[in-house]
Amino acid sequence: MDTIIALATPPGKSAIAAIRISGPAVREICKTVLPNFKMKPRTATHVKTPIDNLIAIYFPAPNSYTGEDVLELFPHGNPFIIRKLIEEICKIQGVRPANKGEFTQRAFLNGKMDLTQAEAVGDLLSAQNSQTLANAQRLLNGEISGEIKTLAENIKQISATLELEVDFAEDIIINHDRRDSPMRLPLCNDVLQNLQKLKSRFKSAQNELPKAVLFGAPNAGKSSLINALVKEERLLVSETPGTTRDFVEVPLHLPGGDILLIDTAGLASEAQSEIDERAMQKTNDVLNKANLKILVVDGSIPLPKEFVQWKEIADIIATTHAELDSLTNQGIAEFKQKLNTIFFPKEESEEAWITSERQISCIKKAEECVQRAVQAGAVELAAFEMREARNALCSVIGEISDESVLNAIFSSYCIGK
Repeated sequence: MDTIIALATPPGKSAIAAIRISGPAVREICKTVLPNFKMKPRTATHVKTPIDNLIAIYFPAPNSYTGEDVLELFPHGNPFIIRKLIEEICKIQGVRPANKGEFTQRAFLNGKMDLTQAEAVGDLLSAQNSQTLANAQRLLNGEISGEIKTLAENIKQISATLELEVDFAEDIIINHDRRDSPMRLPLCNDVLQNLQKLKSRFKSAQNELPKAVLFGAPNAGKSSLINALVKEERLLVSETPGTTRDFVEVPLHLPGGDILLIDTAGLASEAQSEIDERAMQKTNDVLNKANLKILVVDGSIPLPKEFVQWKEIADIIATTHAELDSLTNQGIAEFKQKLNTIFFPKEESEEAWITSERQISCIKKAEECVQRAVQAGAVELAAFEMREARNALCSVIGEISDESVLNAIFSSYCIGK
């Protein structure tokens, strides 16, 4: 098998970089490129090389991320140094650059994690709030995997019982009508309920940050409010109405995760020009895609005549320029806390949820098989369907896997993971 190497930190200049190497040539790399490295397992060692002085850590198989010999190097984060190191290591026979997700794929193939846990690595890398991060960690710790394995074992026992009936059908009196199989219905129905519970715990992965759109009359203070929330002068503010012509996205970091604040052009009952009309159309388009609509009104002047109409579509109302100015530190802190509560409420259940479309598809297939087993008139058919149900569940955790499925999963990961 080839030995693979990749930069495990983002490209570009940094104080420290990380290079990961996995495979049978690790020992040869240590002798050739790191001649003074003693290879003491799991010990950070300062090593001097002609290219750079760096830190090296050796993880002998099978006690490593991939289950193979692994070497991790931490040179200075100069792209030229990194390139020279990788080029020097790739001169050794059998060493090549890693493909996307290949380290995690090897961890799966070497039994260091099952496929559900391997997919959780992707969730961990893309998590953008505390809830999805905590869920990814539960998945990585095998919470769903354990439930799947237990359920698959239960189905295996039911299958064995049904196949026993088939094997001894000639020696005992059996009516193959499903209503006269006293064990099958309760056992299958119990499995069916567990599968349906698993299916109900599916939540589609959110790859985009949730959007909070601020809208209202021109010069209501939308841009000023966003600047105060992010504590930066990110948006141009002017007393002249109509400063904002196009929508502008600004990320906001909240305790529970990140969201996008979207500043929009001011709305009015009638456009003053073609540019105004197009700007307001864009505002309406953005509002249609918003996760939260925030109506911003100027509290120092009478409410605009459109207020009643706007209030109908608003989720919350923020008042600026009032006596108790919402742009004070206290008001901003309270507003951010309100946003955090709306977007990241505390989860009532501590159960892990399923984010993979592939996994939920396998669970649905298992559910369909069990339903057919319950309805089957002949024991042989019921036994066959329960075997198929178990196979579907085994596909969830990768005990039964297709190479094309594995390639699709791991190719979505970054190089070096």
